[in-house]
Amino acid sequence: MSGAGKNVISDILVDKYNYAFINKYVTRPFRENEILEVNDGKNIGIKPVRGKYNDGEKSPKEQEELSKARKQEFLNLRLPLSYVNYDNYYGFSIDEINNYIENGRNAVVIVNDTGLVRDLKNIYNGNSISCYVHRANPKNKEIFMEIARQRGDTPESAEKRYQKAIKDFDRYTNNISLYDYTILNTENGINKLSQMLGDLENKVSKKSEQQGITEQGKAKIYVFIGNPGSGKDAALETIRVQSILHSIIMPKHTTRERKEDDGEEMICPKDARYDMDSCDLKYENYGSIYGINTQELHERLRDGISSSLVVSNREALEKLKKEFPNDLVTIYIHGLSKKEYAIQQKNNLDSNYVRKRLEEYDQADELYYNQWLEFNHVIVNNEDMSDLKVQIDNIMRYYETGKDMSMKNVKLYMNKANKYISKFTIKDNCKDNIRGGKYE
Repeated sequence: MSGAGKNVISDILVDKYNYAFINKYVTRPFRENEILEVNDGKNIGIKPVRGKYNDGEKSPKEQEELSKARKQEFLNLRLPLSYVNYDNYYGFSIDEINNYIENGRNAVVIVNDTGLVRDLKNIYNGNSISCYVHRANPKNKEIFMEIARQRGDTPESAEKRYQKAIKDFDRYTNNISLYDYTILNTENGINKLSQMLGDLENKVSKKSEQQGITEQGKAKIYVFIGNPGSGKDAALETIRVQSILHSIIMPKHTTRERKEDDGEEMICPKDARYDMDSCDLKYENYGSIYGINTQELHERLRDGISSSLVVSNREALEKLKKEFPNDLVTIYIHGLSKKEYAIQQKNNLDSNYVRKRLEEYDQADELYYNQWLEFNHVIVNNEDMSDLKVQIDNIMRYYETGKDMSMKNVKLYMNKANKYISKFTIKDNCKDNIRGGKYE
C-alpha cells in the first residue's frame, strides 16, 4: 500500500539482516529529492534506462518525447519481470536476483503489481515469500488524511497517497490469498516493525520450520480472530447470508446471557441446546466461559462441510491447531488500529468506555504481534460488507481449488449441511421467545 512503509522494511532487511535490495528499472521521471540523493552517491533503489531523468525544466512536448524514448529503451532491455503502473514501466533483472540466491543471500524486491508477485512465486516457489504491508485504512478518508497530516505530508501529497492507497487496497481485496503474510505497520516508530521483521528472518533462516501449505480441495475450519470492533461478527454475518456453499457457522456454548445482537454462533444458558458439558474445548474470555464441541467439527470435516467460528483466545487457538493441524485456517481481522480509533474518538477520550476499548486494543494487538507469522490470512475490514465478502470469498475459494461443485455434489452437500444448520436455528433453540430485535 502507498505510504505503508515498504522502503523502511527494505532498509531494515538490508541493514540488519544483510538482504540484497534489488533495484528496479523505471521510465518515470526522477523526483527532485531522488536526483539530489543520486548526486550524493546514494542508492535510491531505482535505475534509469538512460541517464538521470530530470524533466522538470522541459516543455510538455519534450517531456512526452523523452518518456517515449525511455519506454523504448526499457522495452529493449527485454526484462522478464516487468509491469506497468500509472503509465510508467517498472522492471527487474532476473539474473541479478538469481545471482544473489545462488550465492546464498536473500533478496528483497518492492513490487506494486499482483501479476508480478504471482510470477515471482511461481518462479521461486517455496523460496519466495510475499508480504502485503498495510498502514492506514484508505476507505476512511478523514482518518487517513489526519494520519498523513501528522506524518507531515502536504495536502497534495496526502491526496495522491490516498488515491493510490485506494487502488492498492482494492488489489489486496481481490488477491488476498496471494500473500503469505500481511504486515500491519500501524504502530508509531520502527521498533515494533523491526521486531516483526526479526521474527520473519528467524523463520526464513529455519526453513524446516516454515509454515506448510494447507491442502486445498478439502473442508476447512475457518477461525476468525481480531481486535475489538474489527468486524468478526460482520464476517460471520456475511457467511450466514451468502456463504452456505462454502462454510457454515460452528456455534459456541457460553455461560453468559444472550445479547440482543447475538446470532446463531452463540448458544446461551436459556437456549434449548445449551450443553457446556458436551464441549471438550473450553476457555475464559472477559469473565465468561466459552465451549466448543470439537467432535462435531471432526464430524463436519468427514462430511466435507467447512466451518467458521470466532476465537480470540490464544490458548484456545493453540488447542485447535493441535487438534486440527491440517484443517485449520486462521484469519485475523483488522479494523481500525488503536491510533485510528483514538482519532475517531478524539472528542471522547475521557470516556470510561473509550479507555476500556483502548485497553482491549492493546490485548488484541499483542495477540497479533506475538504470532503474526502464524495467521494464514489477514482481512482488512473497512466497514464495507461488500469488500469484506470479497476477501472472505477469495480466501475460501482458494482452499476449494479442485473441489467438485457439480449439481449432483452440491445437492449432496446441502443435504449434509442442513443437518447441522437445523441444530442451531435461533427460532427453535430458545426456550423463551426473544421479542423485538432480530429474533422472535
